[in-house]
Amino acid sequence: MDEKEFLREKEKLKQVCQKLDTEEKELENNLAKTDSSYEKDSYVRAHLVYLGHKKIMDLRKIKTKPYFARIDFKANGEEKEQLYIGKLSIIDSQTQEPIIIDWRAPISNLYYDGRIGKSHYKSPGGNVEGEISLKRQYFIENQILEKYSDIDLKANDELLQVALEEKADDRLKNIVATIQGEQNNIIRADMNKALIVQGVAGSGKTTIALHRIAYLIYNWDKEFDPENFMIIAPNKFFLNYISGVLPDLGVENVKQYTFEDLAYEIIGKKLKISDSNEKLVTIVNKEFDDINHGDVDTIIAESKLKSSIEFKNVVDGYLKCLEENYLPKEDFILENVRIMRYDNIKKLFCDTYKDLDFEKRINEVKKHIFSKIKNNKDVIEKTIIQKRTFKINKMLKDDSLSEEEKRQKRIEIFEESEDVLKKLDKDNMNIVNFYFNKINKKDCLELYKDFINNYVFDHIDNEIIGSYLVRNTMKNLNNGEITFEDLAPIIYIHYKVFGTKVKTALRHVIVDEAQDYGEFQFSVLKTILKSNSMTILGDIAQGVHSYRGIENWKKFMDVEFPDGNVTYTTLEKTYRTTKDIMKKANEVIDKLPEYEKQYIIKGEPVVNRPDSIYIDKKESEEEIINSIHLKIKEYLEKGYKSIAIIGKDIDECKYIKKKLEKLNKDVKLIQSKDSEYNAGISIVPSYLAKGLEFDCVMLFNVNDEKYKNTVLDIKLLYVAITRAMSKLDVFYVGNISEIMK
Repeated sequence: MDEKEFLREKEKLKQVCQKLDTEEKELENNLAKTDSSYEKDSYVRAHLVYLGHKKIMDLRKIKTKPYFARIDFKANGEEKEQLYIGKLSIIDSQTQEPIIIDWRAPISNLYYDGRIGKSHYKSPGGNVEGEISLKRQYFIENQILEKYSDIDLKANDELLQVALEEKADDRLKNIVATIQGEQNNIIRADMNKALIVQGVAGSGKTTIALHRIAYLIYNWDKEFDPENFMIIAPNKFFLNYISGVLPDLGVENVKQYTFEDLAYEIIGKKLKISDSNEKLVTIVNKEFDDINHGDVDTIIAESKLKSSIEFKNVVDGYLKCLEENYLPKEDFILENVRIMRYDNIKKLFCDTYKDLDFEKRINEVKKHIFSKIKNNKDVIEKTIIQKRTFKINKMLKDDSLSEEEKRQKRIEIFEESEDVLKKLDKDNMNIVNFYFNKINKKDCLELYKDFINNYVFDHIDNEIIGSYLVRNTMKNLNNGEITFEDLAPIIYIHYKVFGTKVKTALRHVIVDEAQDYGEFQFSVLKTILKSNSMTILGDIAQGVHSYRGIENWKKFMDVEFPDGNVTYTTLEKTYRTTKDIMKKANEVIDKLPEYEKQYIIKGEPVVNRPDSIYIDKKESEEEIINSIHLKIKEYLEKGYKSIAIIGKDIDECKYIKKKLEKLNKDVKLIQSKDSEYNAGISIVPSYLAKGLEFDCVMLFNVNDEKYKNTVLDIKLLYVAITRAMSKLDVFYVGNISEIMK
């Protein structure tokens, strides 16, 4: 590092920081004297105040580390530019020249993908050719330049290595300064085409997903708002874990949902949903009885069926039947005048407006009927007058009535007919509504009950599975409870019949831990989106809910994207775990049967920390608890921030907590219902650890009784092992599990 150049860079940083201070003060002054012309327009004024505050907050966010890189680039036919790249774009309010370039800007891609020498980047106006003469990374803390590093290739840069040495805390971090080539390609991929990412544990899938949202919002800000984007995560706990990244990237108001949240958003009412992890534990531990639950194979088969595209086809068949019999089977008649035949009303409902939900179809049909009433008004009025005349003539021939009674009756007939004529002019809506109120309307849960009870059995080939599905589902529904697998068909039925309560249209959905969702769930998302604009990230090796999820990306793509409008890519490098830990994880996943392994990618670790694995046999579980206690003390003294003790299931974790909290009161048990993660010492069931990372991980009693050579046990153990960043301790009593050998 050249000393003179270092001093120049220090001076540059000082100037930038001073400029940021000036910009902040100017923004504060402008905010204080918001143009008085907006005083009467409170909305405009409030919007200006909001924008002013946001700019100030953005400035404050980046002041300690205003930028992380520099590119010297000369576009063909232009002057050479020195471009400083940071989290956010900052423009000089006086000159309108950029002080800092946003990492998401097209030109910033030169930093991530460009090489020294001839290079190019894609701009909105087309390809820009030129030459890179310098790529530089900065190590800045609290506005102080510690050092810089000139680079060419990005893969082995010093900044990445420093980032990988950082200890884990309770939040995911942004990686704008260390985005690698394969990650960058995913972040900047075409929004209009579905993207599927198979990424190994620790490859940064979740982080990439969040940076992709930030990138898309920045580059599509004129077409879409943040509310048009949604990320779907496996649980609230996971959402809390990732919650800090988007605001840190300058993005707010992105929808962050679980699939259960999405159901509530669409349907507009809370649903009592059973904990899907209970079914997982039942399957793993084979805790079942034939009478109440059925055997494990049947439970798995039912879950697979409900999550499949075949089940969606069965639902479509039911909806077709519902559609055919939805309307009142009668002509629309007004005052003895046939306004529309039933066949024509049905044709409009079933054919003309078939792409709309049932409620919207009815509204469109109503418009047709209103128009028909208007066009036939003269005929209707004539009919009403003829009817009145007939009544009067009949009444006049009635010798039993006195003249006074006849006079009174005539007045009544006139008034009655006049009321009808007035109603015809003013109250067509109620007249038409009366016809459609004859529809036997049911909410989506009632329709789903009807579907299960009266339709589904006759349309499933396997009678055993069909019988169990009907019996078990109706039992749950009658108890006011639904399973995760019921959500997709319920959402789908509601959407097709009633539309959605979602006010803001979705334009792009990102699904994390996608391997745990089935074809039906994705089909629902595509239906709501009305497009293929999705980013789907997962790892088949971590598919602990494979009984309902995706086991084969090729089959999934063939089913969901038969038009081929999809890109499949992989992330093979892991930036979380050490070489030793990843080697052990790969050995475990290699125990999968061949039909599973063909879709598995083994991780290639980047980090190399020695002595990262410790395997220890103990005489009892009490002994394991004492060893864990001592290890916790050791790791805390060494400065590690996050430590996890991973048990196989929640019952084992409750046992660990009961024993361990006698020695250490600071341990926290993480359960499905939890929505918060605060680093420290956590006890976590293996299936809830997915997506999280910890400095140190201790696996409790990995013996051959608890972890058997089954697909689910292999995947659960793989998940548990790959949570560790620096240290992995494996304890067991008796014989170590075959899948760990």
